[in-house]
Amino acid sequence: MAQLNSRGTLTRSRWDYFEQTNGWASVYGSVTSGGIGAYFANNSTGSLALDIYNFTWFASVAVPWNVTLFVPPLVLTAFTPTDSEVHASQPDRATLAGVVGMYSASASPFFTIQRISNQVQSGIVEPVAGQPFVTLPPGWAIGIGGFAGTNPCELSLNVWYQEVTDNIAPAP
Repeated sequence: MAQLNSRGTLTRSRWDYFEQTNGWASVYGSVTSGGIGAYFANNSTGSLALDIYNFTWFASVAVPWNVTLFVPPLVLTAFTPTDSEVHASQPDRATLAGVVGMYSASASPFFTIQRISNQVQSGIVEPVAGQPFVTLPPGWAIGIGGFAGTNPCELSLNVWYQEVTDNIAPAP
C-alpha cells in the first residue's frame, strides 16, 4: 500500500500495491490521572522509511486530543504499557522496523497533524480515505496525546504501516 517513489521524489498520485512488507503495531496502557499518550516510531538505524496508512486510537475518557508528528530526538516521559506488539502481516516474515510506546509528557519537537478540540474518545487518520499521508523517516514518530485531568484513563493505539522498499536514489 505504500505510495511510489520515483527517482528520489516521493509521488502521491497512486498507491503501490506491489509492496510486500505490511505490518501492524498496537499498544495500550493507562494512567490514574494527568497526561497520557501513545506513539509509533521508526526505529530503523539505516535509511528505511515507514509509510503509515491507518492510525486508530481509542480512549476511556473523552477529552481534547492531539495527533502529532515527533521529530528527533524523541524526548518523552515514558511509562510501561499494559501491552505492546509489532507484527508482520506475513507469517514467514521477520518483525518489521517500528516500535510503540506510551508516555505521560513530551518535550520532543513536534508538528500537529490534527487537533481534536471537542471531547472525544476515539479517532482515525486514514490516508486511503483521502486524509493526510505520513511517511516516518528513521527516528521520527507519530503519536496521540491528551490530558485526562483527575480521571483515570486507558488509551490504545493501532497502526497499520509498511516499510518503504521501493526507494530509488536521486538522479545524478
